[in-house]
Amino acid sequence: MNYKKQSYDFKNLNPWLNLLRDDLDLKGVAMGFARIPAGRGYTFMHQHETQEEVYVVLSGKGLIYIDGENIDLSPGDIVKVDPIAKRAVKAHDHSELVCLILGALPAEGFPRKAGNSTLIDDGIPDWDHLPPWVEGNEKVIELNKKIRAKREAE
Repeated sequence: MNYKKQSYDFKNLNPWLNLLRDDLDLKGVAMGFARIPAGRGYTFMHQHETQEEVYVVLSGKGLIYIDGENIDLSPGDIVKVDPIAKRAVKAHDHSELVCLILGALPAEGFPRKAGNSTLIDDGIPDWDHLPPWVEGNEKVIELNKKIRAKREAE
């Protein structure tokens, strides 16, 4: 099997950090959930040597303190933090804060093509094998032909 699937009950995560490396056998991205109780927060600042972090707010309210600046957090907010920035997270006094936290190291040598909109442009399209929900769909087949021709011309 070339994948791992886990399900999480976002409303009943363990308080504080829930790290997913072992659950998902992660090797290229750090990932975890933070469920911070109302009125509570990290007890120290932290930064990283090379890892940038991305905080995705799933529910609740709070703030992230970055290099002396308080930044309000609410559902749907996404904050990218540079490795060198000192940071800490706190839940609002009357609301817990639930975030997905992602971390990764710089992708040396990527993107390979200037102007590419993806950071790691190593996708390998399989034009000859369509997902079952579009098999035989002539519009999709023609669209794929156009996309393939454009990519191959680049």
